[in-house]
Amino acid sequence: MQDVKLTDTPITDTYPGLNNLVVDFNQMKSFMDDPLVLVEGDGVRVRDHTGQWYIDGLAGVAAVQVGHRNQGIIDAMTAQLNRIALTLPLYAASEPAIALAERLAEITPEPLTHVKFTSGGSEANETAFKLARQFHAQTGNPGKYKIISRYKSYHGATMGALAASGGASRKLPYEPFPTGFVHVLPPDGYRSPFGLDEVESAIRCAELVDHVIVGEGPETVAALIADPVVMSAEGLIAPPIEYFKILREVCDRHNVLLLFDEIITGFGRLGEMFAADVYETCPDIMSVGKGISGGYAALAAVMMTERVASAFWGELGDGVHFNAGHTYSGNPVACAAGLEAVRQIVEGGALDNGRERGQQLRAGMDELMSRYEQIGRVAGIGMLQGVEFVSDRATRSPYPDHNLLCRAVGRTARSNGLIGRMGDHTYVLAPPLTSTAEEIDEMLDILDASIAETLETFEE
Repeated sequence: MQDVKLTDTPITDTYPGLNNLVVDFNQMKSFMDDPLVLVEGDGVRVRDHTGQWYIDGLAGVAAVQVGHRNQGIIDAMTAQLNRIALTLPLYAASEPAIALAERLAEITPEPLTHVKFTSGGSEANETAFKLARQFHAQTGNPGKYKIISRYKSYHGATMGALAASGGASRKLPYEPFPTGFVHVLPPDGYRSPFGLDEVESAIRCAELVDHVIVGEGPETVAALIADPVVMSAEGLIAPPIEYFKILREVCDRHNVLLLFDEIITGFGRLGEMFAADVYETCPDIMSVGKGISGGYAALAAVMMTERVASAFWGELGDGVHFNAGHTYSGNPVACAAGLEAVRQIVEGGALDNGRERGQQLRAGMDELMSRYEQIGRVAGIGMLQGVEFVSDRATRSPYPDHNLLCRAVGRTARSNGLIGRMGDHTYVLAPPLTSTAEEIDEMLDILDASIAETLETFEE
């Protein structure tokens, strides 16, 4: 596959409808200066409309776990389309949804037994918040409504999910948000506000959650939501294992539900099926998405323990059911994709391969850091790894907003055939779990060459 552009035709001549489209999180004026329209995928690679091939080092934002043009998933979806594409969501369940719910209960940590399907990650987290509030209302604690989350986190684009998110750049245009959302410090030990090392700083952040709950009044706090590895516009944070064990203890002490946002980290991304397995900590409610369908259909889910689910079990007149849903929640075609994607991850070798390739990816990024003083740290777990660029490694000073090295490296990498997550300071790779050793080396080689090429002309 050669990186050769086949046409110089203006993109709006080829796609006049691009003038009508708004691409997620993009300033369309800038997007149109350097547009990217992808038309084909194959394994770890994608092709744009000009014929140029790229390595999809981001797996469609950590979703395409088992690669593009995966015939097994395509066949499963086609077979279901030839049966029924949409069941009656108000009145009926579908066979694929039932089968996938059973499979999820088997592969998630043992206490998580019940499933509520949604169409995407934002919906899943909204559902988790509703479940938490209604759970407490129906178990004798109606005053518990507040949701605690962390600064720098990202939980989705809907109003409730965004209110729980901690990044100002994405939130400010939409304020004020609904009440009841409280934020605490994230466990970012690289820039510890306490002057401690990374582990001690994370422990301090976890212990401070107890003070926040007491300060807010435990009788008002319903849940704490945490993304086990934070990947947001503010960077990548992977806390030590001690952090979540302390959060579990704090939540149990105050009858606060612990919510894990595993939209990104689930289904093998971190080298185990879920971050809950990596951190040896089981939440009360867990949101999953992205990789659940391998990126082939809009699908997400909320897992919950028997303790949580039992609060919604009653007679018809009791009014304790979970009174929420969406038209495409648990869509049978999406669930058929999910069944095959999960099968390939668990039984088809993708999880084991991803674990090995994640170690390779981390070693390669560590090696880059040893050669480029502009890389301040490598952060991540498994097949979710990022390099953070700093103007001074000793002081850990970031580059100024008007002169961001990371953005420049990301643009160069794309021109060289690699697509990754290009933040202001952190460049992230989260490739398919099915990537080969040779493909991981190729990604690292392109990133290496792109850093060197960018530094030749970059002026600090």
